[in-house]
This record gives sequence, structure tokens and C-alpha cells, in this order.
Amino acid sequence: MAKLCRTENAIGEERAAIIEHKRDIEYYVRRWSDRDIARKGEVFSARVLRIDKDMMAAFVDMGAGRNGLLRFAMSNNAPRLVEGAMVRVEVLRQAEANKGPLVRFIEPSGADKPAKEKSISLRETISARYPGIKFEDSLVNGIDEAAETEIALQGGGYVYIEHTRAGTMIDVDTGTGQKNAVGIAAAREIARQIRKRGIGGLILVDFPNFRKRKVQADVWQTFKDGFNGDIDGPKIAPLSRFGTVEMTRTRTGSSIAQIMMGKDGEPTTETIALQGLRRLTTEANVDGGARLVLQVPEAAFQWLEADTIGWRIALAERIGERFRIVSGATIDVYKDETKGNT
Repeated sequence: MAKLCRTENAIGEERAAIIEHKRDIEYYVRRWSDRDIARKGEVFSARVLRIDKDMMAAFVDMGAGRNGLLRFAMSNNAPRLVEGAMVRVEVLRQAEANKGPLVRFIEPSGADKPAKEKSISLRETISARYPGIKFEDSLVNGIDEAAETEIALQGGGYVYIEHTRAGTMIDVDTGTGQKNAVGIAAAREIARQIRKRGIGGLILVDFPNFRKRKVQADVWQTFKDGFNGDIDGPKIAPLSRFGTVEMTRTRTGSSIAQIMMGKDGEPTTETIALQGLRRLTTEANVDGGARLVLQVPEAAFQWLEADTIGWRIALAERIGERFRIVSGATIDVYKDETKGNT
């Protein structure tokens, strides 16, 4: 059982890494822009929008974000609901990129409008997942790499990870490596990456086509062993004759890639903007007196200028009002040589 969690309160997002045997095994990211997302365990006053008798469920307005789904079978104590009624609900399954939250009925609500009543912090979520875990404030630097779609394997070969609406597809390319060795290395690394990235739901892994049954067995067992201690209930099917492995794993929310990357597989505008702020904060801590300029691509510049998350005040409280932002081709931080600044 993991005993240590490193957390970092960066400008624009909170990061966490679960450490086991001196290795990162899980990553978490919570962005300021996602404060209204309905997370597991949180309580809302919600308004019943529509009753769907075919689904035996009701859709409810949570006040922000996607509407919740209240299944009658999971709410045995619920009265006969009518459209427009206010109810208190608890989130059973967190909202994801393409799905609203699954909720259960608690009791009728006297609130005037939908709103969140009880929030669950990231630390509370991790403490519930790992009782007794110790928290340590520290930089969490591996998260950007955990969103990448291509992973190079030691000894040759590559792993490619792609999220689709139906599930997550993972492909192994032997490249210039030796097929059997790449298969073992890939099996070990893929299991590690699935856990680190928080990938859940249906997962399909396409391994090279191994001719020898012993190699097939070794690759499958290595893959299975990589989930030892995983509390998200992985269920792994045998290796098929086509060299594929199907598995399912409990969803705990959006994966790291789903949070940080767009549908095109590239970092979102917000991700680029926050990477810039992270670098600016680092440079400011190194040089405590200099006035600095943060350069970011135009889309990220516009996102920062809009300041919908309140980053400017928060950053000024940390490093002082000694920075400005400009638009440019890439992310860069340099000293402000504007006349009148030193």
C-alpha cells in the first residue's frame, strides 16, 4: 500500500503523485478551471430537469457543468420525482469528458437553485483512497510526460496510447528492437503507464504477434503482474490469437491526457498557458529581484489575458508584481529590458 503522496499547488492547477517503492505510480491534476466539476462524494442541490421512464432515471441540473444522471434503482428512498423538484444528491461517479456525473438521491432540498453544497478536496480524495497516507509538499514534474502519446522503450520499440470514445487503444511497435524483449518491456511499461495516467474503462493492447506460446505466456503474465496492488479492479482477458489483450479498469475520472490534451492529441491552450506560468514561477524563484517577461503562443496569450481563473492576482501574491506577458512563437521567460525596468 502506498504511503507517500507528493502535492504541488501550482498556479492554475493542483498536482499530486502517489509514491510506492520510490517510484511514481499515480498522478492527479485538478485545474482551477474545473472547480465546478462534480466529483465523487460531493453533494449538490439539484433540480430535476427530465424524467426518462425508459431509462428508469432522471436528469438533474447540478448548477454547473454536465447534468447528472439519477438512476431510480440506486435511490430506493427517493419519493416520486417530478420535473422542477429540488433534491439533494451525492455523486457516485465523477463527471468525465463525455459523460455527466452519476448521482444518488439523499433527500428533498429546500434550496432555491442548483449549487454545490459539499466539496471534496484532492487530499481528501487521496486520503480516502489510501488511508493513513503521508503528504509532502514538493514539485510534481512527471505529469507532462504522462500525457504524451508516444513512449520509447529501453532496448528499442515504442508504445502508442490513443483515447477514443469507445475506449483506450494501445499499440506496441517493435521498431529496431528484438520482438520478444520489446514485448516484455512493453507489457511492464504499459501496465505502469495505465496506472500513472489514471486510464479506466475499456482498454485494448495490441502486442506483436509472438509465435512461441511461452513468450506469449511470459508477456501476458508480466502485464498482469504490473497491476499487483492496483485498487481500481483491473480485469484482464487472456492474450488472443491476434496478439491483443482486452481489459477493463474502474474509472476514477478523466485521465491525465484527457485533462491536458485536446482531441487532436496536442496540448490544449490552457495546458500551454499553465506550462508558461509554471516556468515563470520557477524563474522568479531563481532570480528573486528581476522583472520578467513570459512569452507564450498567441492562443495561450489570449487565454491568460482573459484571466478567467484569477491567475494574475495569485501569481503576484507569490512572486510580486514583476512580470508581464507577451505573445510569441514558443514558451519563453526572459528578463524585462524595457526602459525604466531593472
